[in-house]
Amino acid sequence: MEALKKLANEAGVKIEYSSSNSFQQLYFNFYKEIHKEYMEKLFDEKIALDYLFSRGFSEEEIKEYEFGFSPINSKIPQKIAQKLDIKSLKKFGFSTHDQFEGRLIIPIKNEYSNVIAFGGRLLGEGQPKYLNSYETDFFKKSKTLFLLDIAKDKIKTADFAIICEGYFDAIAFHRADFKNAVATLGTSFTKFHAFSIKKLTQNVILAFDTDSAGIKAALQSIKILISMQFNVMVAGKTKEKDPDEIYKTQGSSGLYSFLKEAIPAEEFIPYVLSKNYDLNNSNAIPLYTREIKNWEKIFENFPEKLETFRKTAEKISKTSITVSVPKPKQKTNLPTLDEMVIYLLLNNPQVDIEINPKIFNELTQEFIKSLKNLKNFSFEKLSKDLQKYIENILNKMEKFEINEDYINTVKKKIEEKTLEKRIEEIDKYLNSATEEEKRVLLQTRMELVRKLKKLGR
Repeated sequence: MEALKKLANEAGVKIEYSSSNSFQQLYFNFYKEIHKEYMEKLFDEKIALDYLFSRGFSEEEIKEYEFGFSPINSKIPQKIAQKLDIKSLKKFGFSTHDQFEGRLIIPIKNEYSNVIAFGGRLLGEGQPKYLNSYETDFFKKSKTLFLLDIAKDKIKTADFAIICEGYFDAIAFHRADFKNAVATLGTSFTKFHAFSIKKLTQNVILAFDTDSAGIKAALQSIKILISMQFNVMVAGKTKEKDPDEIYKTQGSSGLYSFLKEAIPAEEFIPYVLSKNYDLNNSNAIPLYTREIKNWEKIFENFPEKLETFRKTAEKISKTSITVSVPKPKQKTNLPTLDEMVIYLLLNNPQVDIEINPKIFNELTQEFIKSLKNLKNFSFEKLSKDLQKYIENILNKMEKFEINEDYINTVKKKIEEKTLEKRIEEIDKYLNSATEEEKRVLLQTRMELVRKLKKLGR
């Protein structure tokens, strides 16, 4: 429904609809009302305002990022629940009290900008310093990325995402005008997070804390991202602990340098692993190389990255490291789409099938062109390369039976390949397109991807 409303708004089309999920709307209204109360309370609490001012936030920024405050003995959630006739707060992430009382409030939104949860920062002594809402049907930490609602369009435009560990790290990037930054919510980076990013870009810069916990989180995230075919860079060359600290001490230029000095994951891993060993001690080198080999499988499907990984480890350890080369995938004997089409047209040249020549290789295109005039068609008139090509296809597919299933399979594959070709053309043109053209192209691309998914791709 949210996607439909957004598309209708962008297209200038007025739509009428009725919500089929009244609980969802009640949930969003509940959090909207609570958030409004929290924001109003903030400007009555000097301690909360002083804290934000001490972190360099202006009054305009405080309003922009919609900070709030839950006062001591707060009954705000209970008051809103009574107003909206909500009997039980359990499904809404609250209980009989406001777990955020005495905390600075940071709104957590879904990708459509609906508040679905809160983060609370304790002002003063005590633990935990940060607290998130309890998980609900609409809020799962493993699936939610902070500021994604603001960052998603910028991620598409910039073609890379910055991934941080905390609220204020992501906000620091946004304050520095790097609005393609998002953050996890006190949990490890997951495949669900990766899927959210993959819809927008294949390129990621990890900007985690530079302490041991941050490095551990970065290594775990790399495993997920590389396995999902992301290009991963890691930012970590700094004396400061995290991006928020960099912004406070060096401003926007500090974060720019922090990102500019990011290194590929295949170089980062050997570097950080080496910090666990005294490589001046010859006894430590075998331990280091053994750990390096344990990481080989991460890059086994990416030969260039694997080679860089190996060379970096050798340079650091000053010793030769034999990295196993993955076995090449065995060639399948299944026919390609080009072969299936040629075989079909040879046996039934008048078959009712729509063909887009652009999706085929040059020899197939030549064959399709030669069939346009069936009366004058002759194998002898074909080029020697094409004759040989056809001969190989006939030998390969001599046992294939052309029936209705075969024809339907060919039609489906042609449709898939045509959609993929159009997406490829859009991606190629996006870099040079104007903002208005990009908006139209991205809408078209989204529709093409949707059609591909319907076909089972």
